[in-house]
Amino acid sequence: MSLDKYKLWFRLLFVIVIFTICLLAFGKPSTSITQLGYDKLNHLVAFVTLALLFDYSFPDRTITLFMTLLGFGIFIEFIQGMIPGRTTSHWDIVADLIGITSYLIIQPLRAKIHG
Repeated sequence: MSLDKYKLWFRLLFVIVIFTICLLAFGKPSTSITQLGYDKLNHLVAFVTLALLFDYSFPDRTITLFMTLLGFGIFIEFIQGMIPGRTTSHWDIVADLIGITSYLIIQPLRAKIHG
């Protein structure tokens, strides 16, 4: 089953998720936001999700996916270092990288299922 006809919707969802991540990352730190209990797990899940949406939005662009999302993760940490109450964490970038890489490892299975 090809998902090409849904590319526009995946792109829209990708932009919405990017926007949401930016709001969470650049806003005032809050304990009332639903989290998975461990900050690095939040990063991993967010970047697996971004990788999946990027892959569905722009098929066959693995290097672009990797570089774009890694750049986004680095950008987030750079900006957080300039926001009062926020800190930069290299471990967050590592968690982002693990999320992207995890998706790329399971991507052939996704491609086999959806074509």
